[in-house]
Amino acid sequence: MPLDLKQLLINALKVYSPSHKEEELAKFLYGVVKEFSDEAWIDEAGNVIAKRGKGEPVIWLHAHMDTVVGALEVKEEGGVVWGRGAVDDKGPLASYVGAFEAAEPSSTVVLALVTAEEDDSAGTEAILRGGPPRPKYIYVGEPTDLHVAYAYRGGGKIELYINTRGGHASSPIYGNPFEALYEAYQELKRRLRPGDRYADFSLMPTVVKCGDAPNKVPVECTAVLDARIPPGHSCAELEEVLRGLPARLRTCTEPAETSPTNPAARALVRGLLRLGVEPKLSKKYGTSDFNLLISLTRDIAAFGPGDPKLAHTEDEAIRIADVEAAAKALKYAVEELSRRPPFGGGT
Repeated sequence: MPLDLKQLLINALKVYSPSHKEEELAKFLYGVVKEFSDEAWIDEAGNVIAKRGKGEPVIWLHAHMDTVVGALEVKEEGGVVWGRGAVDDKGPLASYVGAFEAAEPSSTVVLALVTAEEDDSAGTEAILRGGPPRPKYIYVGEPTDLHVAYAYRGGGKIELYINTRGGHASSPIYGNPFEALYEAYQELKRRLRPGDRYADFSLMPTVVKCGDAPNKVPVECTAVLDARIPPGHSCAELEEVLRGLPARLRTCTEPAETSPTNPAARALVRGLLRLGVEPKLSKKYGTSDFNLLISLTRDIAAFGPGDPKLAHTEDEAIRIADVEAAAKALKYAVEELSRRPPFGGGT
């Protein structure tokens, strides 16, 4: 009997799983997937890994279990499900589990449900070092609104910091560390010239902390800025932009792009056509595990249900019909790719 994807999604949403706190969800998902896997295990990074079939080519279905912080009420009405992670990434994850269960492959299919994508990608970093058999093709579960995504901008986390000796808030001799922090932010904007286009850098303050008492000059003011790096630019360039500022680059991931006509993307396009869904290609403004997984193969695409504009919002909701459609399209794509010769060929 096929999986009930709506119930799977609702059950997954009821388990709050921010980055590095996915253990309960991993145990639940392991209990689900082991029933239809040849092998299944939870690795040292907390990833749920499952395998079906044998032989080449190896196809990975990859999605992440974690969400951003902030629990939300889980509810369902009129074929729509709400909850933290409904869009990013438990809706896509449910589709990937459904495709893994339903597909009848002629080669090896690996399901990788990973940890910490919203933070440091610890789960994906672990499977890059070893574990499941190496893939020829990869599908990355992300909310693409059923578009086939073949490119992502890079991303970096920048920390601005101002330190002082503190002092009494009434005295003019101590200066204003908040203004100094803001001036550093404005200078960074002048250097980076962020914009709204895919080809632009973007820069968004996400965490600002300054002071600990209402009558005391802050000893420390810090701001974390989320920067996105367009194609043709690099983490090294972003680091150079910070030179001379009270700033450091905490983490950084390079932009990634592959051919929109690579075999994984084309198989997915044909799967959508079989469902009567008009295939659309897209480049993603964000950053995901796609940026890391492309080091294993350029035959890769990101795909999943869910409106990306709702990701990380207080209104995360997804249509069950889209979750089911994504699972079917992935099933068709996996079955097609599993019949391809492992070292190329085919159509």
